[in-house]
Amino acid sequence: MKILLINPAVRPDSPRLLPNVGLGYIASAINRAGMDLDVIDIDVHRYSPEQVEKLLRIKKYDAVGIGTLVSQYKWCKSIAHVIKGVRPTAPIIVGNTLGTSVPEILLSKTDVDIAVLGEGDVTIVDLLTTINNGEPLESVPGICYKENGKIRGTPSREVISNIDEIPFPNWDLFEMEVYLEKSKHNIPISERNPMPVDEMVAMPVTTARGCPFKCTFCYHAFQEKKYRHRSPANICA
Repeated sequence: MKILLINPAVRPDSPRLLPNVGLGYIASAINRAGMDLDVIDIDVHRYSPEQVEKLLRIKKYDAVGIGTLVSQYKWCKSIAHVIKGVRPTAPIIVGNTLGTSVPEILLSKTDVDIAVLGEGDVTIVDLLTTINNGEPLESVPGICYKENGKIRGTPSREVISNIDEIPFPNWDLFEMEVYLEKSKHNIPISERNPMPVDEMVAMPVTTARGCPFKCTFCYHAFQEKKYRHRSPANICA
């Protein structure tokens, strides 16, 4: 099974460049499952929709995944239309806060086929295996999907209780030289810095998942989910 993941540019006009940690976990889960995986990193290259279309024509993909924020809805709608024009039979899967927060809108008003709700580490492998085997999607917990013109949902998937067990993202799947080169834009200038900023590199580290609250000004994929943190030893590793 040939899978394509697309990483959008959340800040296309900014020199800042941050690795998409959530997509990193998803890419690693697919890779560990032994599936053939490509990544189109729009954030690194700032590809135009026309350039993405050309890249889509190079290989045939069995499924296309996008992980991004709800603020990227308009972009996602546009790129999903491009994907369907090139690969009409490949299901388009969207996760992260976009897929989790507005699945009905996403499925009814765009060419997206499936929304992954909440944590996707286990769900994405289950979903892709189900698609590859030609089995019904109703057997996959934690998704919404289109079926015969209707939007259907499956029961929620239990969150991963011990997140120390989640393997670290395999950053070899991404163009890390570019991320590290541009990481100085994410380092605050301070007298306490141990060396000049130009000599430093920075990477985000996710140390916890979940949130027990539902603040009206906030939305994220783990809202109202039990707060879970990695152990100090796991964070250091």
